Amino acid sequence: MEFHKDKLNLRVYQQTILATAIKHNTLCVLPTGLGKTHIAIALAGLKYKGGKILMLAPTKPLLEQHKEMFSEIFSGNLEIFSGTVSPKKRKELWDSADIIFSTPQTIKNDILNRYYSLKDVSLIIFDEAHRAAGDYAYVFIAQDYISKRDDHRILALTASPGSDQEKINEIKNNLFIDSIETRAREHPEVKPYTKPLIIDYQFCDLPEDLLKIKKYIELALKDRLNILKREGYVASSDLSKISKKRLIQMQKALIIQSKKKNYNAMRALSLVASMLKIYHAHNLLESESIEALNAYLEDVWRQSESTKVKAIKNIVTDFNLRVAYKLTQDIKEKGIEHPKIQLLKHAVARQLNEKPDSKILIFTEYRTNVNKILKALTFAKAKRFVGQASTKDKGMTQKEQNQIIQELKNNEINCLVCTQVAEEGLDIPSVDLVIFYSPVPSAVRTIQRKGRTARHSIGKLIILITKNTKDEAYFWIAKHRENKMKLVLNNTSNNVEQNLNKFISQAPDDIPIRVLADNREHNRVIEELYKLGVVLKIKPLEVGDFILSDDLVIEKKEVSDFVNSLIDGRLFKQAVNLKRNFKNAILLLEGKFEDLYAVRNVRPQSIRSALASLAIDYQIPILLSSDPKETAHLIHDIAKREQQKEKKSISLRGQAKALSLAEQQQFFIEGLPLVGPSLAKSLLKKFKTPEAIINATLEDLTNVENLGEKKAKLIKEILEKEFKE
Repeated sequence: MEFHKDKLNLRVYQQTILATAIKHNTLCVLPTGLGKTHIAIALAGLKYKGGKILMLAPTKPLLEQHKEMFSEIFSGNLEIFSGTVSPKKRKELWDSADIIFSTPQTIKNDILNRYYSLKDVSLIIFDEAHRAAGDYAYVFIAQDYISKRDDHRILALTASPGSDQEKINEIKNNLFIDSIETRAREHPEVKPYTKPLIIDYQFCDLPEDLLKIKKYIELALKDRLNILKREGYVASSDLSKISKKRLIQMQKALIIQSKKKNYNAMRALSLVASMLKIYHAHNLLESESIEALNAYLEDVWRQSESTKVKAIKNIVTDFNLRVAYKLTQDIKEKGIEHPKIQLLKHAVARQLNEKPDSKILIFTEYRTNVNKILKALTFAKAKRFVGQASTKDKGMTQKEQNQIIQELKNNEINCLVCTQVAEEGLDIPSVDLVIFYSPVPSAVRTIQRKGRTARHSIGKLIILITKNTKDEAYFWIAKHRENKMKLVLNNTSNNVEQNLNKFISQAPDDIPIRVLADNREHNRVIEELYKLGVVLKIKPLEVGDFILSDDLVIEKKEVSDFVNSLIDGRLFKQAVNLKRNFKNAILLLEGKFEDLYAVRNVRPQSIRSALASLAIDYQIPILLSSDPKETAHLIHDIAKREQQKEKKSISLRGQAKALSLAEQQQFFIEGLPLVGPSLAKSLLKKFKTPEAIINATLEDLTNVENLGEKKAKLIKEILEKEFKE
């Protein structure tokens, strides 16, 4: 591979940041359009002789954009890895590739399957690094890379890492960052290369017709809030002290209480669920459009005709909400709309009059509002730009998104009406005007949106704000958080001590531990097994979740799933399959055992009987673990015993065995109620054939050992009663 460094012309601030990135794992925070990728290219040019370069980004369009930019400077084997490239092909390409551009989930899956190792990589570049939180794949990849290579180098790129110290520290720790290099638009090194951004805040009042609807919606919210206060779930019935975030927090707490058969909590949970739906209608009225509100209410009323969900029934029978819905329908028919629509039309028309070849982005919070905005912009060449399909909307594929972006680049259209999907991860060109149809409280999202303009020429940003609504609150929150982020970044220490030992894979013994894992299994368990040095083969399994040898299989169930599988009949069918296909089977229950009796409205006696039946009738031992990490350690230790101590092999196939005639007969009889393997064998031994069992009298059945009159009556009832849907 050749590095054509003469084609790179780094600015002063890029050279300064590069000097840090050469020596330290660095988080680079630069506004969009100021050349973060060029810093990554320069660092790759200095590191490529030591190994492969890996650049990670959240979407395929962004990967293609990065590859195109790198291809201008590097001549070599540059490859894109994504889900559209088969694992086998990726494994082959890894060996020959010099620079790899990949989505993080693809790399994570390949590492877990041990298709290749990150020890071959001299530099990893994490684009959109603010995503490196929680269980996002960036976190796992960084941990694995650090454990595989002593001379590692990480460069993390973002325009906005977050507004508080805790969030920034999380990114630093997760990506093993030693230094932060940040430059705001006002920084002396950056200012010569930035264009002015003119921000225009346009305010409007809700007209009387909309205020009337708002009054009835708020009365409905107030009624429910008063009940919650009376029951002691909130301290105040003041609507100004309630928010969507607060309602969601309350909902989570009530779900936990409801699982413990707290009937007051169940009633409160239904109230909170209806409040969240009403609160959504309130937001649409205050900030979006009458058309969006009407569409939402229509959908709620439509759902009420077939659903049994109490929260929806509660809404459509509410007097205040029925009045609000009727008023919404009436003013929609009269053509009355939210005043933002008129402000938007004027703003777009003015921009196109001043500069006919302008490119404009309009951000709206809700997909239901996109069509209304498009109807208002018939004078512009506008198209919608939304994410992938949802339950209520067809959405757009990445191919369709790329096509729309290309149309904008080619000036075939001049305006995109976007949802959150256009904020990051897409190669959208710089535009002349960005309009926030509604403010957002997130500093990260605000900065991402702003970054779409003022790159190569003077940019304009218009923020539409409805007075005395959440719009005003969100505007001030975002402004405060953005200022706080700048302050935190400037004050954040550039040194982070990392304890790497916990991330270093344990060296396997002479015989590596191998586990065949179902590809639908919980990712956390698979990650922990990988960290323990287990050689994993991940594929669909017909039986069980983890195969540890040709003799032993583990079925893992979280506590909630155990009870659900008992209710829907899966539990004992799975038990039959486990025992039929493997000499030994284990049921591994994950979670708090005491929650077993609080998950669903099932009698404790039934749960205890099921556990006893599994252990005695099916001879399936039951092990307990508190979390995925403990589950992984149990699986590892059992597999080690099977494979190293007992010297048992593992075929890594995972298909179910073909049933013999006798097994098919037993399987058929085990489908009868309360009939396990032992009783099925007893019945077949006595009556010889399944047909004879079906035709046996009640008296004949009761004579079978361990059957009893109660079971016999239930079996006869199942076999003889007429089927009715």
